[in-house]
Amino acid sequence: MKKFIEELIANGIGWIAGLLSVDLLSHFFAVRSWKNAWGLFSRKATVNQETFEIMEWVLTALVGFIVLITVNKIVRKLMQSNKKEEAQVGDN
Repeated sequence: MKKFIEELIANGIGWIAGLLSVDLLSHFFAVRSWKNAWGLFSRKATVNQETFEIMEWVLTALVGFIVLITVNKIVRKLMQSNKKEEAQVGDN
């Protein structure tokens, strides 16, 4: 059960980080469309829809994976330290 909770926490935080990275991407890049006169009136760097989707997918995958692995390691260390503390309390 602890392994399931550990994976759930790591996956959830990794997923949220991936979503936030997409929002961050949209702050720096704009998609060319009629709304911004195909990039002429945009203050952001403009890319076409296909390029933006590829960048979005790659950034989400990379950031989500990195955060997933990091959180997974942190949770494992915390759970191991809790086991050691419980063992020490049980020995006293």
